[in-house]
Amino acid sequence: MKNLYQQIYPYRFRLTLFTLLCGATLFAVVLFRLRTILSGSDEYAFLLWNIFLAWIPLGFAYAAESFSWNRKTLLLLMPFVALLWLLFFPNAPYILTDLFHLSWKKAGDIPIWFDTLLLLWFAWTGLSLGLISMFMMQNIVRRAFGRITGWLFVLSVGFLASLGIYIGRFLRWNSWDVLFNPRDRFIELLYYSTNPSLQSIMFISIFSALFIFIYITIYTFGLLLQEQIQKT
Repeated sequence: MKNLYQQIYPYRFRLTLFTLLCGATLFAVVLFRLRTILSGSDEYAFLLWNIFLAWIPLGFAYAAESFSWNRKTLLLLMPFVALLWLLFFPNAPYILTDLFHLSWKKAGDIPIWFDTLLLLWFAWTGLSLGLISMFMMQNIVRRAFGRITGWLFVLSVGFLASLGIYIGRFLRWNSWDVLFNPRDRFIELLYYSTNPSLQSIMFISIFSALFIFIYITIYTFGLLLQEQIQKT
C-alpha cells in the first residue's frame, strides 16, 4: 500500500483534478436527468453530447503529453495527435454558447434559475476541460520551442477556437465534417473568409478575447498559488 502511495504521490494534483472533472460531469448529468423528470422533456439532451465532445480534447492532450517525452513518437505521432486536438478543441469552450438556449420557449414549468444553473454547470465543466487541455499543450510547445512560442500558441489557438465555435454555432458545422467532407467545407470556409459578416467579426473577436482572458487569469492564479507555497 505504501509503495502504491509513493507511486501516486507525484501525480496527486493531476488525479485530483481528473476526479473533480469526472464529478462535475456526473453532477451535470444528474441535473439534466432531474430536469427531464420535472419537465417530461429531453429538450436539453444536446448537452450530454456536447459534454462528451468536450472530453475528447483532454484525451488527445494526455496522449500528446505522453508522446512528447519520447523523441521517436514526438516526431512521428505528435503532429497527428496535435492536429486532432486542435480540430476537437473548440468543442470544449463551445458549451459556453449553449447559454443562448435560455431564450428558448421551454416545455414544462421549469423555472429560469434552474435552467441557468444547469447550463452554467455544463458550460463551466466544458470550459474547464478545454483550459486544462490547453495548459497541457502549451507546456509541450514551451518545452520544445520556448516560452514566447508557447504564448503565441495560446493566442493562435484562442482565435482558431473562436472561429471554430462560430462555425459550429452559426454555420452548424461540426468537427467530423473536416474529416469526412473536407473539400466542400474548405470551399465554404474560403467563401466565408473572403466575405465576412459583421456578426462573425464581432463574435470571433469578443469570444477570443474572453477565452484568452479567462485562460491567462487562471494561469496567473496558478502562479500566485505556487509563489505563496514557495514562501511558506
